[in-house]
Amino acid sequence: MVQATSCDAAAFVAAKISRHLRGDNNMQTILPSEFKRQMVLMLDGSPHVVEDMHTSGTAQTRHRLHTRLRHLTTGRLIDRVFAENERVPVAPMETRRVTYSYAQADMRVFIDIETFNEFEFSNEQLGERRWFLKENEEYKALLLDGRLIDIVVPPQIPLKVADTAPPARTGLNSSWKEAKLETGLQIMVPLFIANGDIIRVDTTGKKYLGKETSGE
Repeated sequence: MVQATSCDAAAFVAAKISRHLRGDNNMQTILPSEFKRQMVLMLDGSPHVVEDMHTSGTAQTRHRLHTRLRHLTTGRLIDRVFAENERVPVAPMETRRVTYSYAQADMRVFIDIETFNEFEFSNEQLGERRWFLKENEEYKALLLDGRLIDIVVPPQIPLKVADTAPPARTGLNSSWKEAKLETGLQIMVPLFIANGDIIRVDTTGKKYLGKETSGE
């Protein structure tokens, strides 16, 4: 039985955090120096997860934190800069282990490893992360008050090359070709890559990182 959809989860998160902001609960606020990847921040009335971040500034200037954030309701990515003394509300998140089970129409179904409950996420909610989901593989999930609201993919994963041009040898390291991977993702790979090869892919930039091993 499917327990929750991505839209339900996103609405739940927004409502839950909004109650915190209205004073129903005391929501913790933190400084940018305390930010961590996968934290969920409440910005402009909506929940955003921290995808990436880096600091700028010198000893003579104020430090600023540059972040890449993903809107948990729409899946849209935005860039935002925070001043070092700016306090931001943060949601109390938990983590759980889930496996990706199967795709159904424009939905992806995950199963909680401990409870065996099923949860649906739409392709829109998953965004580019849908290209890195492999059936029966384990992923980290984010929860708020026991409700599954987001899926985390690792920084890089191995994927098998499903279709590409025959391998070729060349002295040019800058020579690339297009390849379709087992999840349907299409990226550029070196000319020596062949069908069945396992390659490592950067899940943030959707880029080839290296050949891992040969497939069957």
